[in-house]
Amino acid sequence: MGHEYTIKDLIDAALRRYNFDDSITRSQVEQAYRDVVGQFIVQLTRDVRYDAASHTLRVTLSVPALKNELTYKITDLINAINQKLGSDEVKRLIIS
Repeated sequence: MGHEYTIKDLIDAALRRYNFDDSITRSQVEQAYRDVVGQFIVQLTRDVRYDAASHTLRVTLSVPALKNELTYKITDLINAINQKLGSDEVKRLIIS
């Protein structure tokens, strides 16, 4: 007999073929950020963008003091986001 595939294998292959895997990863990373920082910080976040090619998450905040505080916790945030994702997807976090 031939190869045996799971439905997950087939879906993953289809997503890669049609270049949807980066979109899904981007969405998962952006949601993981929201889950990690919580609703209060999400409300003060103007923009969240993930670039899968460079593994960089860019976050724009509306409160300068919060930007300063989170800048000190970049490594902790990256680790928490990656733990939530179950992979080391995020390599860099830029807060502005």
